Amino acid sequence: MTAPVHRHYRIAGYRLDAMTRELFAPDGAAVALTPKAIDVLLQLIEHRGQILGKDALLASVWPGRVVEENNLTQLISALRRAFGTGAGDHRYIVTVPGRGYCFVATVEDEALPVPAAAAPPGADTGTTTQTSADRGAPTPAAPTRWRWLIRGALAVVLFAATLAAGIAWRGQMQGPVVATNAATATMTLAVLPFRAIGREGDGRDEMLELGMAETLIARLSRATSMRVLSLNSVQRFTGAKVDPLRAGRTLGADFVVEGSTQQRGNSIRVNARLLSLADGRTVWAGTFDQAPERVFTLQDVLAEAVISALSLEDTASARHSSPCDGSDARAYRAYLRGRYLIFRPDPRRLTEALAAFRQATDRDPACARAWAGAAFAYRALVITGERDPRAMFPLAKQAVTQALAIDPDSAEAYSSRGFIEFWYDWDWARAEASLRHAVSLDPNLAEAHFALAHLLNNIGRADEAASQARYAALLDPLSPLVNTLVSVFVGNAGHVDEARQRLEKVLQLEPDFWIAMVIRAGTALGRGDHAQAITDLRRARELSGDSSIVLSYLARAHVQAGDRGAAEQVLADLERRARTGYVPASSLAAVYSALGDRERALDMLERAYAERDVHMSFLLVDVRWLTLHQEPRFRALIRRMHLEDEEY
Repeated sequence: MTAPVHRHYRIAGYRLDAMTRELFAPDGAAVALTPKAIDVLLQLIEHRGQILGKDALLASVWPGRVVEENNLTQLISALRRAFGTGAGDHRYIVTVPGRGYCFVATVEDEALPVPAAAAPPGADTGTTTQTSADRGAPTPAAPTRWRWLIRGALAVVLFAATLAAGIAWRGQMQGPVVATNAATATMTLAVLPFRAIGREGDGRDEMLELGMAETLIARLSRATSMRVLSLNSVQRFTGAKVDPLRAGRTLGADFVVEGSTQQRGNSIRVNARLLSLADGRTVWAGTFDQAPERVFTLQDVLAEAVISALSLEDTASARHSSPCDGSDARAYRAYLRGRYLIFRPDPRRLTEALAAFRQATDRDPACARAWAGAAFAYRALVITGERDPRAMFPLAKQAVTQALAIDPDSAEAYSSRGFIEFWYDWDWARAEASLRHAVSLDPNLAEAHFALAHLLNNIGRADEAASQARYAALLDPLSPLVNTLVSVFVGNAGHVDEARQRLEKVLQLEPDFWIAMVIRAGTALGRGDHAQAITDLRRARELSGDSSIVLSYLARAHVQAGDRGAAEQVLADLERRARTGYVPASSLAAVYSALGDRERALDMLERAYAERDVHMSFLLVDVRWLTLHQEPRFRALIRRMHLEDEEY
């Protein structure tokens, strides 16, 4: 059997240990690189002298994930700096425009035998010849580890000196992770809900579990250039004893924060630790004691600990507390409940969320985040609950105005404002400006990237939409809504295989997610599988509470299957409902169009325009209008919506 080997590569005095995944400078000092940077370097070296395409690099370093090319560019820049050159210096790594990268420096490849104790069971531990370049070479691993431990101890001492008065703290650093600025943006951090450890028989405190994570996510999102995952994706790990490393890998994270809270007399003890997914080690751990009414204000201390442990720069512009920062625990709990409810929106939950946000603002009128949350709930009720937009959107606008009056830098408020300008005002330029400003205020706000992708898709800028959509999915990797619509946006940009894979993933995670079922039904109709489409749409009708949008697609499927009577029954049901309540005129228009009554369909679309029907913002991309595209009245509506000109 071939002996297992321990590969070393020497590059102009530098030494790369492929087994321990460490790069050492000519003087023996460890060079700080992230795990992903090491992955890229190994790929380049193993294919040295060859042009390695960007797609191939992305696929090998991030297998099974869709990642922005910019992430790879930043890692290449970090590697060039690691070798003591500038970002544009090509002495080691050459950029071949339009093709990829090539490692051009001379490499000495050494294969050393793995010691018997390290070999897998049954392995042949034969020897290989050691090169003369390796004899007498330094063995820096142990000294380097001690240097990191010493630096870690110093970092702990410095950090402890900065803690706010009144907080008892005990913590330890277990070898800091140093991140270069270029690689920081590619590092993904997941903050899991903190487990509330109560006395036996006590119920769980779910809002405390989520609240500790939410405040820390908000603080780290504002303070660093790391990719910090949304509460929406991590909240599924609430409650049960979760393996943090497994959760982190499920989320595609590089680092994960986990913690617990426990009532101790008149205070709450918070334990937290930062774990590296690359090797499973604890990078930092700490214990804090805080009064129950102030427990949600620990985010600054926790964030500074994480930032220090990762050797990042704190980019927060100020240390002042933002509105609704947790200093009023009861108001913050009400806000958290509202946030929790809008993550899985349906009419009942959204109504309860509005009540929770109102409770938060009644107690703390300066809670800008609760006002922004209320704006979200009002506009979501229009889509999910089929409420009249002329009643809901003015309320959403008032809530956004209130949020921005309190906190002019509220990314959440700007995101909601962008959605209102998009769905209700149909002012594409202002909507884009608001959403891009939200992204600039908080690059980790998945909702803002998602909204921007939605807007760009609807106004015909499919490639830009796909890019924003993929980033939203990186920030909120387990959201069924985000991933479903991302599948649509990337499909519209021509990435059909990726679209199919994303939709399949959603339905694996959430088999009863009705929006994904509607999209799958559309693809089934496209290939002529009417039975599958109707099965999906009937189930979606049930799960959505008889959504008129689902009914309009079901009518279309019945017509294509040759069952016109079933489609007419759907129309009768919708017309009956419209006599006693609000039904989007666009849904009626879609059924008339499916039945071939183009004049009635166009009448309903003109009514939808007059009623500010939010579905009019989809006019350019909605497949329900394909048969109407050449109608003069339809073209006139397109012009009135300013959807023909790509520049608005």
